[in-house]
Amino acid sequence: MDFQNLGLTMNEARAYETTLRLGKTTASQISKESRVPYGRIYVVLSSLEEKGLVRIVPEETKKYVATDPQKLHELVTERIKGLKDIDDKITEFKQMYDQQTEEPVMMVQGKNSFHKINKELISPRIYSYAVKYNWSIRPEFIRNTKEHMKKNIDSRTIGRFDKETAGALKKWIKINKNIRPIENEGIAMSIQDDKEVMIGLIKSNTTMLINDASFAKLMKKLFLSYYETHDENGKKINWKK
Repeated sequence: MDFQNLGLTMNEARAYETTLRLGKTTASQISKESRVPYGRIYVVLSSLEEKGLVRIVPEETKKYVATDPQKLHELVTERIKGLKDIDDKITEFKQMYDQQTEEPVMMVQGKNSFHKINKELISPRIYSYAVKYNWSIRPEFIRNTKEHMKKNIDSRTIGRFDKETAGALKKWIKINKNIRPIENEGIAMSIQDDKEVMIGLIKSNTTMLINDASFAKLMKKLFLSYYETHDENGKKINWKK
């Protein structure tokens, strides 16, 4: 057993296990059986005594006996608590790091930039609103949408309806009926949980990821103001009727 994980040195671990196995015994016998050098054995046993793992038996010849192994459970508990304190501190450090290093706007260019940035999006818990230009049938897009709907995440989309998109659009409607048409000459967008917005400028191959709650909330409001006032054919709903 690797007692070194409890803060024991290799010699201490060997000496304790040997003492436990032999019962009441002398330092020289512990040294011989544990292969801890005799020149080190008294230092090792003294350290084990301080940790409460062995005690001295006051006889004519000094002997040692291992204490109840329950003491090891106490060391485990202390080590777990220590690791928990360290983990809490690491979380605090991570928050400090994120606040200092996270840029509110990330912008990349290139034909595949949209898909690269899309992988950086947070996983939504409340809603995911999208503006689509070409209705790409990518496995990860379909998988994510199905997962969102399974988790009752509010998933709505507005996008371009024309002959070029008709085939892919039919497949998307089978997955999610919360779709409305809108005139779109080259914009793709994703709005997530009042936290971030991804915008793809399709024709210039430029994608932006904006981590700003105020901007995300405004984009959500504008998205819903269109979605909730137009039907599945893109016609404005006359609520007075």
